[in-house]
Amino acid sequence: MKTELDIHNYQKWSLENFQYRDRLLTLTVEEMLTEKERLREPKRYLVIFTNAICFQVYDECDHREDFHIDREVGVLAKYRSSRLLEHVKNDTVIFDTEVGLLEHYSLMTTDEFVHVITSAEPRLVNVT
Repeated sequence: MKTELDIHNYQKWSLENFQYRDRLLTLTVEEMLTEKERLREPKRYLVIFTNAICFQVYDECDHREDFHIDREVGVLAKYRSSRLLEHVKNDTVIFDTEVGLLEHYSLMTTDEFVHVITSAEPRLVNVT
């Protein structure tokens, strides 16, 4: 999934805010600036999931070696298949009760990875 966040490697983005309520998940990411770049304002984006059915957040270092298998390229990307999606499909009733196709997306930042199961593609809004 190609987005404006891909102007940098994921390690140049930090997760500044995380809000969840009634299946609306809003993440605020901010560009990390070098000493020379601090003369300007950092770029900020909202990543909005309007139907977040399930999510998990963990430290950027706490993933398995095969983390990127079946994941598209990008800071914000979709998985073609994943263990989390299989878990939701096989170990919960979510697939039986939720309307629409559920997909797995993840946002990678320098400290956290956020995984989201949703039926709606995430929106990216520049709030710089």
